[in-house]
Amino acid sequence: MKLEHIVALAARLFALAVAIYALRNGISLVPYFQEQGWETASYAYLVLMVGLLLLSFYLWYFPLCVTSRLVTFKGDGVTEATSASAKEIQAVGFTILGMYLLFNVISDIVYWLTIWFIGNRNINIDVTPTADQISSIIATGVELVFAVTLLLGATGITRVINKLRYS
Repeated sequence: MKLEHIVALAARLFALAVAIYALRNGISLVPYFQEQGWETASYAYLVLMVGLLLLSFYLWYFPLCVTSRLVTFKGDGVTEATSASAKEIQAVGFTILGMYLLFNVISDIVYWLTIWFIGNRNINIDVTPTADQISSIIATGVELVFAVTLLLGATGITRVINKLRYS
């Protein structure tokens, strides 16, 4: 199997995740179209969701176009199957988990910045955060710390876990 095909498969899986995210969060914005004062925010969010759906459509139907730009190397591109150690698989798992958390953190940051921007622009809209919203903002910050830790220190976390497990 060529490396391009493996990356194309990963691109299709990512497209599926983006489409599910866009549809899941896009449905929640339907009530805001009827509320007075939230039209601007709901249309901006609608444009973002449609953009994510178009991105997922492009990644799903044209994965080799994306892959050819991401993966370029000389040779026939055939990869041999090699086994990986448990530590390497753990490090890859932590990296994937960190990327997933980072994706959620970025979407949450965009959400909170949109609310803040719309609230500062429109004086007649009350955007005083509730206790639930403040705790969600703090949780986003904690998720950001976890995501960065998982992405940058995956091998170190693997060493610590193995040291704790086997000592």
